Parts: sequence; C-alpha cells; structure tokens
Amino acid sequence: MTNNIPDFRNPQVAFESAIANRKLFEEPNAQYQNNYYYVGDWMYMHSDKTKKIDYFKNKLTKKYIEVSYD
Repeated sequence: MTNNIPDFRNPQVAFESAIANRKLFEEPNAQYQNNYYYVGDWMYMHSDKTKKIDYFKNKLTKKYIEVSYD
C-alpha cells in the first residue's frame, strides 16, 4: 500500500530557498510578469523530500509552482 502523506519542511527555509533560486521575489517588481512571483502572494503547501521539491500555491490564482531545493 502506498502512503500519500506529503512531507513538510520548515516554511521559512522553503521560502528562503525559493528566493535564493530566484523563483520568488521579496519585492514587487513589474519586470517579473506583473508581480506574479512576489513572495507575499504565495503559500507554502508541502514538499516532496524524495524529489527535493517544495510546492507553493498562489493566493490569487490558486495555481501551484514547484521549486527545487538542494
């Protein structure tokens, strides 16, 4: 039987990693697709530790992004 329980990392660490990898941005900036990737509009949801991916959900659009981490 497969266990589909998601992994969770420290959300602060996940956000810092996404910012360091330039997937999310700390300041609103129009040059980045109308501020779509402004960190304030995203929620950390869960991680997949086997694939080393964090999942974030946009508060406005409800769409997800996957962000790899080391």
